[in-house]
Amino acid sequence: MKLTPVGSGGAPLRPKRTGPSQGRETGAAAGRSERAGAVSRVSGASAPDAGAPEPIAILIVDGAPETPLPLEAALRDLEPAIVRARPGAEALRLIPKREFAVILLPIDLPGMDGFETAARIRQRRAGAHTPIVFVTPSGRADVEVYRGYALGAVDYLFTPVTPEVLRLKVGVFVELAKKNREIRRQQEALQRAEEERMQRQRDETRARLEWETRRNHFFRLSIELLAISSYAGVFTRTNPTWRTLGYDESELHGRALPEFIHPDDLAVTNTVVANAQQAGASLYFENRFRTKAGNYRWLGWTIVPFAAEGLLYIFARDITERRTREQEIQQLNSDLEQRSLSLQQLNQELESFSYSLAHDLRTPLRSIAAYSEMLAVGEAGELSSEALKMVRTIQRNSGRMTQLMDDFLAFFRVARKDVRREHIDMAAMVREAIETLQVDAKRSVNFSVGALPAALGDSAMVRQVYVNLISNAVKFTAGRERAEIEIGSISDRLPAIYYVRDNGVGFNMKHYSRLFGVFERLHRREEFDGTGIGLAIVQKIVQRHGGAVWAEADIDRGATFYFTLANTG
Repeated sequence: MKLTPVGSGGAPLRPKRTGPSQGRETGAAAGRSERAGAVSRVSGASAPDAGAPEPIAILIVDGAPETPLPLEAALRDLEPAIVRARPGAEALRLIPKREFAVILLPIDLPGMDGFETAARIRQRRAGAHTPIVFVTPSGRADVEVYRGYALGAVDYLFTPVTPEVLRLKVGVFVELAKKNREIRRQQEALQRAEEERMQRQRDETRARLEWETRRNHFFRLSIELLAISSYAGVFTRTNPTWRTLGYDESELHGRALPEFIHPDDLAVTNTVVANAQQAGASLYFENRFRTKAGNYRWLGWTIVPFAAEGLLYIFARDITERRTREQEIQQLNSDLEQRSLSLQQLNQELESFSYSLAHDLRTPLRSIAAYSEMLAVGEAGELSSEALKMVRTIQRNSGRMTQLMDDFLAFFRVARKDVRREHIDMAAMVREAIETLQVDAKRSVNFSVGALPAALGDSAMVRQVYVNLISNAVKFTAGRERAEIEIGSISDRLPAIYYVRDNGVGFNMKHYSRLFGVFERLHRREEFDGTGIGLAIVQKIVQRHGGAVWAEADIDRGATFYFTLANTG
């Protein structure tokens, strides 16, 4: 098989194996390659991918590359490409450009012989360890052989070369080159991994240093009590704020937290710290801490365990003032509760006494009314006009006192009576309340009843609310030529709001605080009669239903009374 040089720049081309004529170029192309210092290549491998290392090759240095060598023919079946180079500068120029498994180097070369070429190859970093096999005719003196080995040769081939021996020897070097390349690849990968690991360590160390620097600044500047301790609770670091308790950093370092805890709080503190360590989460607790002066201050603690470091990060705050205020509030609440119980008891006693008094006074009042009536009709004889006037005054005042006692008893009955929960038709109840009223026939009173949603409550009590409110409206519109009384509701909210509105005399809102008081009157008795208990009864009933009652008014422009019941239906 005859091979001619192809390509340029030392890139070899391996011929196809289908015939001796394949893999050749034209004479003109061969001439161009020779003029450019080109090197022929015999290779069966395709061009490498971009970025991939160039395939391992076999370098054959030949003084006459246009003439095929027996060496090339014997190695054509091997996998690596075969690169042929002219002796001297061209061969040396190819060494750093790619990796060679072995260099087949004849000793007898024109110009620069094989020994000098080998010496210069060994001087180059890329060729310092590339195996060199000298090719020489048999019969060379031993001195030359030893010289070749001294220059770094690994073997000799004596011509004529046996192809099988050549292939075996070169094949060993090819496999060795592949393994070396794989070892280098693994070494490079390990080196990259090690560099990445070292870089990560450097980054972690830098981040940790930055974090510790920030932590140190925070420690020094924080106004809170900060500390770090071991899992056993021994302080390893504290910030200057502990001086507020009298301690310098050196006085706390190496000492255990339980040494400073109040004996009554020690068991609970140990339990909380143990729970925090087991749970691996932050926990908050409070206890008393002994100051350097010997007294105890209440501290609120937040402890965060870091199992990886075996440390407890501690945040504490002096809460003595808060605990003192809480104790004062607890004492005040206890005193208030005791007073409330005492007042409830006194109110119950007062209600019982008032109820008994009002009930017992009714009998003598009835006697006074009866005897005064007998005197008035003349059963005791004729009375003078002056005496009759006195009797009429007695009747009027005893009647007023009787009414007062009746209203007073009604008020206490409302306070004592159990509230029943039943469905109430509010519209029907309002109509009944209006019918029970005694309105002077000479008056013009117009009642306007709007939509009233049903409710839940004690029907007798709620009827009393409407009777009292509507009676008030009738009473305080007495001076109007036409009285307008409106009973309605605002049902677009819960609970529904019921109201009674009139166009009467109204009242001054600055006296509103007295409106629902017992025996309170905002108008003179000469103007409007009454005992001053009606609105107090309304408020008591509404409150017992869990509702609210209030009013709005303007002087001489009427008033509106509103109320709600907690449970509406």
